[in-house]
Amino acid sequence: MFYFYLFLILFLSFYLVLADKKDYLRFNRNIATSLIAAALSLTLYDKFLSKGSFDLVNQKLALEIFLKGNTESKEKVREDVEDLVTNLVAKEDAQAGELYILARQLKDVNEFSLSREVYEEIYGRFQKELDGNVIAEFAQVLFLSNEKKFDERLKTVLDEALLKNPNNPSALTLKGLFELENNNISLTIDLWNRAVPFLNSKKERNDLKALIEAVKKRKNQ
Repeated sequence: MFYFYLFLILFLSFYLVLADKKDYLRFNRNIATSLIAAALSLTLYDKFLSKGSFDLVNQKLALEIFLKGNTESKEKVREDVEDLVTNLVAKEDAQAGELYILARQLKDVNEFSLSREVYEEIYGRFQKELDGNVIAEFAQVLFLSNEKKFDERLKTVLDEALLKNPNNPSALTLKGLFELENNNISLTIDLWNRAVPFLNSKKERNDLKALIEAVKKRKNQ
């Protein structure tokens, strides 16, 4: 579709220059000339200048639709976005920043499986340089992409996040949930109480406080 639009723009540009105004709406030889010129220009750019830029632009446009569109429009461009993720994580000189931006964008629209691919690459390449906040985000994505189940990989990443940043509220909350599943109720309450002051919004703090009270009632039963 991108090729079609670009071809149309090139054709109209050539035609408006070559044809007289009185002939714009009538068939004339300038139509054929403009078609050939547009086709040659498109081929020349694609073969010798673009170096894949058509695909890259198309993928970036698809990503914008994917991040902002409704379910139907997202599904139409999902394959292009999947290709973008695959190409970026395979890019040897990909910077931590560009990987992280994409991982966060996908996480923010609840595309946890795709986000996980990018976080995996970030963690694999830059683990030693990452702070606890980024590792906590990775742990959260691991949890959400695995049907909210804990496994050994998640536990390892979560412990590393808390080691680097003991006050990260996301990691504290997730660790508390893990302890709750293992019936360590007192430890869950302690972890969640530690998380409350570091949450960003009043709603988040109130929601977690409500969970703490619910767990306390369960403990006293």
